[in-house]
Amino acid sequence: MEEEHPGEQPVQWPGRRKDVLEALRALSDRDYQDQHWRSEKGRPDLTAAVHWLIDDTFIDEHGAQALISYLFLDQREADLVQLVVDTLLRVLDDLGPVAPDNAYLDHPGWINVLHAAGTAHAAMSSDKEDV
Repeated sequence: MEEEHPGEQPVQWPGRRKDVLEALRALSDRDYQDQHWRSEKGRPDLTAAVHWLIDDTFIDEHGAQALISYLFLDQREADLVQLVVDTLLRVLDDLGPVAPDNAYLDHPGWINVLHAAGTAHAAMSSDKEDV
């Protein structure tokens, strides 16, 4: 029987994982976005969420699968986050990097970002990390 090691992290980059989780939470919460991003108040703002999810992880360059054991516990988490990144990049590619936040939130593809981020956030924040 394997002993549990209190305080041992299930991934190598737990701080970065927390940032990804926070980005996913914000990207999946339409009420939060409407309340904070449309008024340009709130942290994380849209720019920070994109940085935490894409720029700080390089998922767009290397793929989420490369981050299993660093940020993700398994292939399922990696696949779900990859879907978020892919849907988010489609919106960003359509509008460019400097459009106002409202333009991203009103983009027809934003609903896909909301749904994908919600699914990924739920999967990553489950109790399976305590296993």
